[in-house]
Amino acid sequence: MENLEMLIINAEILSMDRNDNVFNWMSIKDGKVFDLGKGDSYKGKYSEVTEVLDLDGKTVLPGFYDTHVHLVQTGLNYEGVDLRNADSIEMILDLISKASKEIPKGELIRGYHLDVTNIKEKRFPTRKELDKAAPTHPVWINSFEFHTSSVNTLALTMTNLPYNLDGIARDERNLPLGYFTGKASAFIRNKMLNYLTDEMRMNGVKKAIEQALKKGVTSINTMEGGFTFHERDASFIMKNMDLFPIDIKLFYQTFDLNKIKEYDLNCIGGDIFLDGAFSSRTAAISTGYRDTKDKNQGSLYFKQSELNYFVKEAHKNHLQISLHAIGDIAIEQALKSYEEAQNSYYIENLRHRIEHFELATEDQIKRAAELGLVIVVQPVFEKKWGNPGGMYETRLGKDVAQKTNNFRKLIDSGIVLSGSSDSDITEINPLEGVHSAVNHPKSEYSLTPIEALKMYTINSAYANFEEHIKGSFEKNKYADFVVLEDNPVAVDSNKIEDIKVCATVKQGNIIYIDENFKFRGEVIEE
Repeated sequence: MENLEMLIINAEILSMDRNDNVFNWMSIKDGKVFDLGKGDSYKGKYSEVTEVLDLDGKTVLPGFYDTHVHLVQTGLNYEGVDLRNADSIEMILDLISKASKEIPKGELIRGYHLDVTNIKEKRFPTRKELDKAAPTHPVWINSFEFHTSSVNTLALTMTNLPYNLDGIARDERNLPLGYFTGKASAFIRNKMLNYLTDEMRMNGVKKAIEQALKKGVTSINTMEGGFTFHERDASFIMKNMDLFPIDIKLFYQTFDLNKIKEYDLNCIGGDIFLDGAFSSRTAAISTGYRDTKDKNQGSLYFKQSELNYFVKEAHKNHLQISLHAIGDIAIEQALKSYEEAQNSYYIENLRHRIEHFELATEDQIKRAAELGLVIVVQPVFEKKWGNPGGMYETRLGKDVAQKTNNFRKLIDSGIVLSGSSDSDITEINPLEGVHSAVNHPKSEYSLTPIEALKMYTINSAYANFEEHIKGSFEKNKYADFVVLEDNPVAVDSNKIEDIKVCATVKQGNIIYIDENFKFRGEVIEE
């Protein structure tokens, strides 16, 4: 008989395996699943067990993935001026002015998570307004989806912004108003992030991971580096990833294959922006934005020929590629580049990804399935902006907004969907993602609880080439799991997001436990 490190008993263990098996006990040895069974069939099987955990009927799931996170940005945003609840220019300026009285003169004031659709004036503060609010501090405000920046004169001077970049809003004298989109915003973001230290990055990332543990997350894909973010973010993650208690995989947002080889990565990209976002009217859509007079179609940030060259080079080097594409025009560009690469160099099972894929046509969905692409989705976007009268409807028009994020069509077409938060656009919280996919505002696009849970477990393991070691409960896979107060498959679908995470376990080690949760356990020997 075997000696064990841990035995979980009296639980509802949702395996997430191919047959959706449910077990009642699981044994763990050397940080891996040793065996699983039903009822009390574990009795008499083991000679010694270091720890027996009686879960009293609670639910156990494989540790959650979040496969699209900006971990450094999420961490940095624990420090700064939180603007997510601002509803007017006056309120923004008051918050910035208050910060200027608390922060030493000359130091950068960062405002984050501003959603302009919540602002009464439906615009960002101007350079001159921010000058008055904080005359002795540089001020940088970033929108919640990273695609728009607003700065005062001191901050603008620090950036040495080339005034011929796309995305500079101008006044009647052709001077910068102080808010920027597209390439101009990306340039400003990159310059501002350069002023932040690695100590600030470490403190922030530790806080972000602490919050992830409380939500049952044991594996994260983080999108770092590149033009919109900062190269130091990527190098920071590479240098420190082994220090963190959960698995961190870096998607380096670069076009430089030599850097990928230097870091010995098997993937490239992440949020390589082919277009922007609906909220900033920069996602590239064929129908145009209905809340503008000219119905502008958003922006493409690359020529097709440029993208084709990059994708082909990465593809033939057997790298998994990940591209950001939200609107149908950008999705078309991504699909064409993948098709061109595969036609030129046929390579199986690279599992290329498209992040977001929000406004795909039926033809595009079919072609994505034929290419074997993994689609990385953010279901909470629909919860936040997809309801009647929400931001999607305002920007896109009611008819087009009815077509966003058709998860049902994607899954029925045979596409592997991986679930994510795009933190800190939305919080790292897989159960909220599951809830949002099950309770899609367009009910015909909804998923079943099992389908939604698999997006954050076995499907995400597949997206990372890790389905043989993680993502489901099977013998010899890592004992990464989360203990839940209730069963997401059994509770009322409207209550999934309210389920409490009791504990998070990584390779058999308890790395988070809720202060109100106690295992019923004991040390036993037979």
